[in-house]
Amino acid sequence: TPITLASIPEDTAKFFIKAPDNNILQFILSNKVILVEGDAEYILLETFYESVAGNSPHEDNVHLISVGGTSFKRYLDIAQKLGIKTAVIRDNDKSYLENCANNYTDYVENHMRIFADTDDSIYTFEVAIYTTNTAICEELFGPRVRTLSVQEFMLSNKTETAFQLLSQKKTDLNCPEYIKVAIEWIRG
Repeated sequence: TPITLASIPEDTAKFFIKAPDNNILQFILSNKVILVEGDAEYILLETFYESVAGNSPHEDNVHLISVGGTSFKRYLDIAQKLGIKTAVIRDNDKSYLENCANNYTDYVENHMRIFADTDDSIYTFEVAIYTTNTAICEELFGPRVRTLSVQEFMLSNKTETAFQLLSQKKTDLNCPEYIKVAIEWIRG
């Protein structure tokens, strides 16, 4: 029986009509997907996945997609219709309750979950990385900073610091707990 997307919200349909990439095609052709906010998360997620699962996301038929911001609800509208198992890994932006728990009440289903750090002081991916890998971050970025703290430097240079962590410290990185829980859930 074919499934149509005629009943998705009109603003979601318009969003994907204007989308410049093939993320939607990759998404609708997947059984399991992890959505992340941006490039920094995307750069490090496969490494974290491998450290938690012991194999690559590809081996588990899990697709990783960076949505380039917080357009998660657009993808969740599609996931609701198609039954795609979807883990959203997002920042809590200093209010887990408001931005992660209450913001997604219309998307609480067995095949969709939102994952973020519940500690409002760990409000973004870079803070989570710094918190779980402080010694590594201080060693790698400390000599580069003069006026900023290492954490401030990481927040100001998100993609570059993620790339440096991947290329220089890949095997030493600790996965933030909320990301570990998301990986374990999507594999289940």
